[in-house]
Amino acid sequence: MWHHRGFRRLWAAATVDACGTWLLVMAVPVQVYAVTGSATSTGLALAVQALPAVLIGPWAGALTDRWPRRVVLVGANVAAALGVSILLVATSADRVGYVYLALAVENLAACFLRPALQAAIPAVVTDPADRASANALLATSHSALRICAPLAGTYLTAAGWFGAVVVVDVVSYLAAAAIIAGLPLPATTRPAGGALGRPDNPRPGAGTLDRPAGPHPGGTRLVDELRQGWRLVVHSRILAGLLAGSWLYWTANAALTALLVPFVVHRLDSSGQAVGYLVTGLGVGYLCGSAVSRTVLLRSPARTQLTISYALVGVCFLIMFSTSSLLVAVVAVTAAGLPGAVAGVATTHHVQNASPPWGRARVSATFMTSDATAAVIGALAAPALVAIAGLPTALITLSAAVLLAAATAAFLLPAESGPPT
Repeated sequence: MWHHRGFRRLWAAATVDACGTWLLVMAVPVQVYAVTGSATSTGLALAVQALPAVLIGPWAGALTDRWPRRVVLVGANVAAALGVSILLVATSADRVGYVYLALAVENLAACFLRPALQAAIPAVVTDPADRASANALLATSHSALRICAPLAGTYLTAAGWFGAVVVVDVVSYLAAAAIIAGLPLPATTRPAGGALGRPDNPRPGAGTLDRPAGPHPGGTRLVDELRQGWRLVVHSRILAGLLAGSWLYWTANAALTALLVPFVVHRLDSSGQAVGYLVTGLGVGYLCGSAVSRTVLLRSPARTQLTISYALVGVCFLIMFSTSSLLVAVVAVTAAGLPGAVAGVATTHHVQNASPPWGRARVSATFMTSDATAAVIGALAAPALVAIAGLPTALITLSAAVLLAAATAAFLLPAESGPPT
């Protein structure tokens, strides 16, 4: 993959960006609880991070498809840096509102950053086999960061160095913007008509470097472009199948995450420190899964990849959440991370392949919004299910729901849905 100069820059920017982001993942909740002593304030901080993707995500995708990718990537990174810098003044309980403002700005910027990156990768890496390698490499580097960066951020924050963690994240966003600023990205061709905006007659001169492709014929309104993103998904069997399976998977995953601490305390009869063992084990599994995902992507169609991956995760979750042994739980969650990483990389890869170049950002934003909605619904459904059926039954039911995601993928995805050649 290193022979792709454009991808080298994208990878470097995304990795630097992710390093700072993962440092803050646990550091912010720790800081909020330290200055407020309130679990409610901590929970609100986590909720604020999900709201922009739910409310703004689809609009951001439609706008990103209108604008040059490079401008969006640079601008979103700079905006995120400005947002994160607000955290530097959140030093007391009466200033906790600045935390919510900072998180809202950062995650609003991420609503543009994520779909722009997903749309830029296929534009830079045009060969499907190389693209599989690119997605696997990005997932591997991010998986490595998710193991060590949250622990480092938590340690530094607990030691009174929260400001230093914030500065590192700000610098990482600015560095990512600087890396991408000199990267030429191919412009996308606007559709000239046809069902769902398929390009019947592409404009002459399309494909010049980083040049806006101009307005849609007839001055298509932004709301129409927003709806078109959903239509692209609904009218594509592979995109619809990917979305349905992903939504079920992440809803169950979010619900189980919400119940992780009660599971550790009441089922494993252990301290909160055990949560760290489980999260670390999951990270190790993700790292291993990311490393092998390229081979999986190139050897089987999407339906096989996702059906088997979701099924294996479901089985691992059933073992994990039915045991009372911490060792068994750590082994099971580590094993779940491997197919979980493959499922994530496969979904990203096939969304890129199945989306038209002019609509990749809005399709990616549709999936981002779906995942965020799943996170909110799962987090709300988990305590309700516990109240109705009890913790053990809720854990087994939600684990089995991952198997339902596997069945959904097997039923909805086409038999041959590998990367196009």
